[in-house]
Amino acid sequence: MLSRAIGIPTASLRGARSFSASTRTAKVYENVDAATFNARVLQPSGAEADVPVLVDFFATWCQPCKLLSPALKKVATQKDLVGKQVDLVTIDVDQHQDIAQQFKVRSPFPQME
Repeated sequence: MLSRAIGIPTASLRGARSFSASTRTAKVYENVDAATFNARVLQPSGAEADVPVLVDFFATWCQPCKLLSPALKKVATQKDLVGKQVDLVTIDVDQHQDIAQQFKVRSPFPQME
């Protein structure tokens, strides 16, 4: 126990306050609808407007997508990998074909640009 290691009686720590720095945690928006896609990717507001967004267009039947998605989540949740906070938005191209067409996403998957 740390209190023993540094010689502080445990009784004196009972009323001690703990402090932590609040940092913005990564946000992963999975399989979003058109309204969320618009609000987070196309027209973000407030503090979210300053955070870059990585968009993962995927299909449930796409094996390479299944391999790539965990790596993208890791990038979004581990700030030290890219040096800054990045949010991830995933969207199923079969459920949201209109958005996929708007961004010219088509098979074969995955497409990286």
